[in-house]
Amino acid sequence: MCKALRFSLPGLVLATALLLAAPTARAEQVIRFKVVSHITQVHLLHVADSKKHIMGVYEHRGVALFPDGQAAAFEDQGSFDMYEPEGSHLGYVKLSFNDGSWIVFKYQGEEYRKAGSDLPFIKGSGKFLSGAGRYQGIKGSLTYDGGYITPYDEKTKSVGDSVVEYSGSYTLGE
Repeated sequence: MCKALRFSLPGLVLATALLLAAPTARAEQVIRFKVVSHITQVHLLHVADSKKHIMGVYEHRGVALFPDGQAAAFEDQGSFDMYEPEGSHLGYVKLSFNDGSWIVFKYQGEEYRKAGSDLPFIKGSGKFLSGAGRYQGIKGSLTYDGGYITPYDEKTKSVGDSVVEYSGSYTLGE
């Protein structure tokens, strides 16, 4: 014999409330983009311990290019501590999209030279801090790897073009 299931009204209300209150799983999404940028400002200080030790702050501006064809304005402000030919850097990036959406992330990494190259290469990781529009509530992390294709000339205060690839994952929340 089958036993009939019994539901009480208070029990049904409680079960429904628990289902509605349960957090919904947010799908993790992948983000990948390539940034082509150049140095717009740099301020250097020579540290007294060695002629090869410099510290400073910088700004890069350029464009972030995404695999699906979209693009975003790239703005990056950071600082560095270099003991030639290696060092570290940290900073903040804002990606601004033409629909008004934007993303801000913080990063830190290292600078180094590859054998046979006088230009610096960089790699590191970052964390999404905030977003707006379609990136409202962004949380997640990313890594980056790339380098300079032209040197920054201290006399002319120009160039310093770089190409860097970023990849990571994020979720959107409240």
